[in-house]
Amino acid sequence: MDILTLSSPRARVRRIAVADIVLAATLLAGPGIAAVNGADGTPDVVVKAALLYNFAKFTEWPGMAASDTIVFCVVADDGIAEALVETVTGKSIGGHKIQVSRPQVRAEWRTCNLLYIPDAEARRSGSGLDGLKTLPVLTVSDGKGFGEGGGIIELYIDSGRMRFAINVDAAESSGLRLSSRLLGLARITRNAHVQ
Repeated sequence: MDILTLSSPRARVRRIAVADIVLAATLLAGPGIAAVNGADGTPDVVVKAALLYNFAKFTEWPGMAASDTIVFCVVADDGIAEALVETVTGKSIGGHKIQVSRPQVRAEWRTCNLLYIPDAEARRSGSGLDGLKTLPVLTVSDGKGFGEGGGIIELYIDSGRMRFAINVDAAESSGLRLSSRLLGLARITRNAHVQ
């Protein structure tokens, strides 16, 4: 795994300012936020990074010691990884330090607390989630059908706004506890084939 470094200070300040606005909007504006690629070039990766950070803020991992670091993993998406590094720099969640990592092989996914898999990678490695379903790994993707396929959180665009769905069956199987505030903002889904 490699740990990402920050880009230029000017870009970092701009992204942090946008991320802070997005964080506030996520919690105050209701179940969706604008998915924009604004005039100033602010990409939707900043919005996704802010959402990932918020998802972690409203998640409890079973058995996590006070000294443990929360590991955010980003698979095959440099833009999201860089935006996430900039979003979480200098922040903690419940006293836990945060680390952003780029796992190079699927076996490393098991070491993540939050795992973001972009759409193309999610389609390619759908069965890669099978080994994670009972582990406390918060899986997130913007892949269509990710939630119904056993992923925990699926990002999607509806009427120009980024929204998210939470598969409550997958969350329960993982042992993660998601805040009722987070669940209240989400579209609730279940596994496609409940056994």
